[in-house]
Amino acid sequence: MGVALICAMSTIVGAQAQVGNLYVGICDGSLQNTQQDEVDVYSPTGQFVTAFHGPTQNACLTGMAFDGADHFHIISARFQTQSWNVLEFDNSGHLLSNRGPFNSPVSITHDTQGNIYLGQGTILKIDPAGNVSSFTVAGGAQWIDMAPDQRTIYYSASNGDVKTFDIVSRTQGPDIAVDALARNVRVLPDNSILTQTLGAIRHWVPPCAGCLPYRQGFAYQVPANADSFALDPDGVSFWTINSFYDSRTQLGKGNVYRMNIKTGDLMASFSLQSLTNGRTYSASIGVNGDGMSSTATVTPSLVFPKVFVGTTSNAKKVVISNTGPVQIVVGNLSITGDFAIKKNGCAKGIPPGGFCNIPINFTPTQLGPRSGTLKIFDNAIGSPHSVALSGTGK
Repeated sequence: MGVALICAMSTIVGAQAQVGNLYVGICDGSLQNTQQDEVDVYSPTGQFVTAFHGPTQNACLTGMAFDGADHFHIISARFQTQSWNVLEFDNSGHLLSNRGPFNSPVSITHDTQGNIYLGQGTILKIDPAGNVSSFTVAGGAQWIDMAPDQRTIYYSASNGDVKTFDIVSRTQGPDIAVDALARNVRVLPDNSILTQTLGAIRHWVPPCAGCLPYRQGFAYQVPANADSFALDPDGVSFWTINSFYDSRTQLGKGNVYRMNIKTGDLMASFSLQSLTNGRTYSASIGVNGDGMSSTATVTPSLVFPKVFVGTTSNAKKVVISNTGPVQIVVGNLSITGDFAIKKNGCAKGIPPGGFCNIPINFTPTQLGPRSGTLKIFDNAIGSPHSVALSGTGK
């Protein structure tokens, strides 16, 4: 059953932005200076929450990201100039910093150390003290995203391929998707990727474990062309925006859609409030909490009792506890040695304060000590988490 498009008419009075709220950038009217650097904030159900304002006029607010402290960073693209700034806001809309100018950056991402990265052909790194360094990458970086390993940046090149760059070793990585025609690119916890391509959102996966380049695994049937998209911190959905200017009514309009990553089902949708005075939506969208990392405690090791060769032990459990502020998404599990995953009890995700279990069996193939490793790939700091496995065959 489809989800009806609802109109966002109500307003949450006096509220500040919260995890799960949607942020949409706005372009000022080029001839009518009516607003300053505006970002509108909506609840996931379509209620208008608040508006953030920067220090200048005659600008579009475009690429955006949320850092580990849940501060909001957005590019302020001034009209008729290539000197653009990056604004930083807290959850109440207070302007914390105004960095720049930079040379027409397209996109922005961050790492867990508080560094900000801009895609503008080269990749710029801005550390917490404001120091700027740059990385020259093959093909020119357009849209960028930090991988879960916190050292690999995935980016869409000028020809639409998805490439990688290791910012620690400062070396070019492998090409991830060829002929993808990608504009936006986002990395999921299992290192598969989502791209925005010609208005469509596509999921790319490796054809086999460790194989490159990725192949297109799924194309989402979004009800309207996606100008851009953002991941929801629930770990199971993403949001897209379709924006346009209605010349008949002279209003800027936009619709947003929420899609399930695994199934492709439409989960929610609503219309944004119409914009007057020549203003339009900038085709950018973000979700508060997208970019926040959670923390986890994981069982460090399992030791199995002696088991006859060729027989299977009773299961022992690896416990993952979410000790952080946002949902933990377990993207993938891998295991080595004479051990097997009985069931992924964490497949539905782990809410803050919650825990889940992954039962492991041991079936020795030889006499004597046996060892292996369980690796857990998720969106928590320190991913992938490794669990040492050991047992003895008798």
